[in-house]
Amino acid sequence: MLNTFLNNIRGFYFFPIIIFSLSLLILKESNIFLFLCLFFVLLRVLFLKNKEIIFLSVLGLFLSFAIHIYYNQESNLPLMEDEELSLVLIPDTIQVDGDLAKFEALEKKTKEKVIVNYKLQSKEEKDIFLQLTKTYQLTGKATTQPIEVVRNLNGFDYKRYLDLNGVSQKIKLTEITSFEIEKVSIFQPIKKIKEIRRCAIVYTNYRFPTNIGSYMNALLFGYKENTPESFQGVWQKLGVAHLFSLSGMHIYFFIFIFEWLFLVAGLTKEKLYYLSIIFVFILVVMTGLGTGMVRAGIQWLIKQMNDKYKWHLSLLDCWSIALFINCLIDPYLLFTAGGQLTYYLTFMIIMINPLVNQVNRDYLKPWLFSFIISWLSLPLIWFHFYEWNWLNFILTIVLGPVLFMGLLPILLISFILSFIIPSLSFNLIERCFILFQGKGEVAASWNAFRQVTGKLPAVIIMVAIICQWVWLIEWENKKSCSSMKMNLLVLLTFLIPFWKFVNPRGMIAFVDVGQGDSIFLQLPFHRGNYLLDTGGRLNYEREEWQQFTDKRGADYTVIPFMKSKGVKELDAVYISHAHEDHFGDLDRISDNIKVKKLLFGEGSYEQKNFKKMLTYKQIKQTKKEVISSKNNWQRDGIIADCLYPLTKGDGQNNDSVVLKLQIKDQSILLMGDLEKEGENELLKYSPGLLQADILKAGHHGSNTSSQENFLDIVKPTEAIISCGQNNHYNHPSKETLEHFEDRNIHEFRTDEQGMIYYTWSMFSKKLSKGKYIKD
Repeated sequence: MLNTFLNNIRGFYFFPIIIFSLSLLILKESNIFLFLCLFFVLLRVLFLKNKEIIFLSVLGLFLSFAIHIYYNQESNLPLMEDEELSLVLIPDTIQVDGDLAKFEALEKKTKEKVIVNYKLQSKEEKDIFLQLTKTYQLTGKATTQPIEVVRNLNGFDYKRYLDLNGVSQKIKLTEITSFEIEKVSIFQPIKKIKEIRRCAIVYTNYRFPTNIGSYMNALLFGYKENTPESFQGVWQKLGVAHLFSLSGMHIYFFIFIFEWLFLVAGLTKEKLYYLSIIFVFILVVMTGLGTGMVRAGIQWLIKQMNDKYKWHLSLLDCWSIALFINCLIDPYLLFTAGGQLTYYLTFMIIMINPLVNQVNRDYLKPWLFSFIISWLSLPLIWFHFYEWNWLNFILTIVLGPVLFMGLLPILLISFILSFIIPSLSFNLIERCFILFQGKGEVAASWNAFRQVTGKLPAVIIMVAIICQWVWLIEWENKKSCSSMKMNLLVLLTFLIPFWKFVNPRGMIAFVDVGQGDSIFLQLPFHRGNYLLDTGGRLNYEREEWQQFTDKRGADYTVIPFMKSKGVKELDAVYISHAHEDHFGDLDRISDNIKVKKLLFGEGSYEQKNFKKMLTYKQIKQTKKEVISSKNNWQRDGIIADCLYPLTKGDGQNNDSVVLKLQIKDQSILLMGDLEKEGENELLKYSPGLLQADILKAGHHGSNTSSQENFLDIVKPTEAIISCGQNNHYNHPSKETLEHFEDRNIHEFRTDEQGMIYYTWSMFSKKLSKGKYIKD
């Protein structure tokens, strides 16, 4: 009876498992798109009129409810305020940056996963954390920290990320009172392998030069934390980051080497079968249990069992069962970019392989296959990352052999040789990797090949995917991929990213960069993009061991936001004055987005840090212009007048560039960090030009700015205060807020509401009401 049942569902595992997966997603975060997908799949199942498939589909629905309830139980861990807490540290999650240690841990009683931050007290303690390789039980004083929510439009949702990964709380450890090694038994293989992985990562960081170590950790152990920003950024810009992230291609490389060695040693295939299963299990855990590796490992195992036990499962059946098992382990993996890409692309590989094999010329097959897979991945890449590179099509083919026939073998051999010959130097190989990385940086700097799409609406992404599927159906029916209709479908998908040029909406956004300023202006139809100040971190004196790696606030705020708005080039960047919280991230922004023109007050030259910034490699090539109260420009109905500085100053707060924007029939006065002395100068020389509907308050809402007589002349109805959450300066001041309240001026604050922005279109008469991200 069971054999009959299995025979009847063979070839149709796809449907009940897709229903199961979609149900899991809908129960977690319902949306209309997921409901429509589930509806159409259920409809297809009903049309099959197969009782076994219908039964499994209903069973999948019930199972999804059970799993959802299991994974979404309320946390039993109470909120804490400097209370004692016992944790079991997960060793291969340790990250040390400057004087901050971060790791995942399990609360000892409830076994709930938490994220822990701990400020290291000394260089000696930092060295201890850097060398930790065992599973530890630690006890200390802990305080529950709020988990950061999205603070900028299209920003990374850290709270959602932790929720999907089963993390219940974020903990700040203020003191460690005990620190003991936890004994890990042989019956806890995952814990033991994680310890070995941590040993390998620590050894690699200690034994190898920077570049070899970065590539080795990434490609052998799936570890990319604390690697140089350039390592990941270069390959992401070129659209080939997937080659440097462990996935199915990598697992087959390691399996090939493993099986070849044992076959040469004389082991039979029968014995090798069981050894290979153990090896793949160890490999998947050793590489960090990444989505791509877990998927590839499960799928490989199912295929091996299918061949051995003659289950006669199709490739699609194997893919479906792998998805089912993976969802049992990680029910929300299809919410992630990695989960969507690995399963969607492997599904499409199954679909296109028979079509590519029809091509008569063998030498064309790998090129055609690579082109189609890269093309099929575009909608998801556009949706998640907002950019891609035309060089992707060529580099995927070129770098594939370089990686699997060059880099991976070199790294593996180097790692093994380092144990056999402890005194061996790897300087020559390091130079080769530096050269390789340098060539990548050169290619990534070719801005002409880079396309920043911006965040495309889900409907447009679906149109692109439908066009691709219609193209594949046409190819299957016509046995050719070169008809006029098919070429038009390909062309249409490549035109979709240019949607930003038909978007009639403009925007001015006060980006939440913490304790700093950054204001973004985008004109309708993408006719111009401008930035006033970049944000940045004020530099405090710290010992060398306390210095953080070169990660900036702009990497998480201004840059991803501008990419989501389709910004590839900035027509101009205005720097209000020479304080780091206003220009400090200019170098990082120029690395990612070309700056055509840089404008600043003459007094900013007086500040050494700003002078140093102007010598940065990318900024050296940028056209520079000094502005004063005599400057103005007009474009597409927007008028910008520079009201200040009146004369050359010193680059400090009272030398801030003050701009007045006229958009539609409303005006916005942008004050930089101008204080009372500067406001008095404006009142003396330009009182008739100061009236504005919206005021960006000077100096983050400090009581040194926004004096009463100034507000009485400006007469704003709204005020924007850009300041950091829980900042040390207590901005905005109570006095300033009272001034606003007395005049019925409605204030928006980035520390409380995140990004504040206004939009307009060519058809509107005025700006929209002020919108913000955080309720």
